[in-house]
Amino acid sequence: MENVGCVTYNEAYLFRGQNKTLTKTAGFCNTNLHELGHMWFGNLVTMKWWNDLWLNESFATFMSYLAQAKFIEFEKYHGITWALFTKYKGWAYRADGLSSTHAICGEVLTTHDAETVFDGISYGKGSAWLK
Repeated sequence: MENVGCVTYNEAYLFRGQNKTLTKTAGFCNTNLHELGHMWFGNLVTMKWWNDLWLNESFATFMSYLAQAKFIEFEKYHGITWALFTKYKGWAYRADGLSSTHAICGEVLTTHDAETVFDGISYGKGSAWLK
């Protein structure tokens, strides 16, 4: 989770005694880049209301994959980065196929409604659209 000047994450990313696979390491990197993307963009350009949540989450998602793909020191991840992005889009396809599907950007009337748009459409479909 992003906070001003600090990214926190849960124990799933500590890899104590586990074999760090390329996919796990790339996922850890991507999560951190996503949250840093919020600091760079989402916390500087704060939305007035939840209608534009998609842009905040989609931008952080897309930029995390783009930054990982461009990071020279992580050259061994370049092949897996966009493959993971494509897999991530699967979340969007599944969410878009449900009866609860919605436009990427839409009117959010209440905070309860806002909770329903933290989904594959706001993250995966929106980031695919930005790409």
